[in-house]
Amino acid sequence: MNHKERALAPFKRTNMDQYPMWYGGAPETTQNIVFALNAKDEDDALYEKLELDFKTIRPKYTGPEREKAADGRQLAEWGIVRGGAHYGQALTHPLAGVETVAEVEAYPYFENPDHYDVGYTKEQIAWAKDYCLIGGTWAPFFHDSTELMDMEEFFVNMYVNPAVCEAIIENCFSFYYELDRRTFEQNKGLVDMYFIGNDMGSQRALLMAPDMWRKFYKPYLAKLFEQAKRNGCVTALHSCGDISEIIGDLIEIGVDAINPIQVNAEHMEPEKLVNEFKDECIFFGGIDENELLSYGTPQQVRDETRRIIDILGKYGRYIVAASHDYILPEIPAENIIAMFDEAKKYGTGK
Repeated sequence: MNHKERALAPFKRTNMDQYPMWYGGAPETTQNIVFALNAKDEDDALYEKLELDFKTIRPKYTGPEREKAADGRQLAEWGIVRGGAHYGQALTHPLAGVETVAEVEAYPYFENPDHYDVGYTKEQIAWAKDYCLIGGTWAPFFHDSTELMDMEEFFVNMYVNPAVCEAIIENCFSFYYELDRRTFEQNKGLVDMYFIGNDMGSQRALLMAPDMWRKFYKPYLAKLFEQAKRNGCVTALHSCGDISEIIGDLIEIGVDAINPIQVNAEHMEPEKLVNEFKDECIFFGGIDENELLSYGTPQQVRDETRRIIDILGKYGRYIVAASHDYILPEIPAENIIAMFDEAKKYGTGK
């Protein structure tokens, strides 16, 4: 079977030769893998040597050069100043202290879908042929909404000023929904998987009360997944931490696969999840990055890869991946390679 057939087999509940494999990592991590495999380039390493099954095309920003803050620092998306490694952390919260919906609506830095190119080129289409193509946006509107105001203040306002929270969420959500709509419209039939990310869990529980999540975020997630399904996509949600209290809700609103299965978070033990949800969803990830991939030996990684396949793949609905969507460069490349190599050799564990 080709890569697309293998990637979609857990969704279609069909037989496969091995579980599909997905990788997400920092550019530096990928270069470490290229070097370790003595590969020609990134594609040779990931798709020829590791034989991964998914490829991703996201909308590209083509708008005007972003402005600078009054102090000279560069503004990123949503008018936020960021700092630190990779995507960085929000250093400013421009809607902190906002008290009215009118103030929210007057904010000039909500992202504009007209500033993005969503069309796939002939070269991109050829590159993704026979692979499961992940398309649309990452749609992290939970992060955007809480970063614009500051998470603590935002959570308080869910109770004391819910209209302002709703207005911020609506503006963030609407941008992604429209960009996704344009992606599906301009690339009809090409997107196979809609895979988005919103980290709503901590190590010990959901970041907010489940009822507040259901009130403020569930309806918007439902709309994103409904649109993707209407356009022929299978769906996946990335959310780190303990999200056990809302997995049932996610299944209800059309999420096919749950990622990254952070197994060292409370209530996210693989055995517990399989016993509770059985074959209702696809488990996507679960090979521990915090301890195993970081500090284990390649043989320990191989042993754990087999163990996770046996548990999370019990009902034939599993995608091999690490328990983090963005593997950092300090993770030894030989451990990442061992994970995927063992998954190929072990097949479906049956």
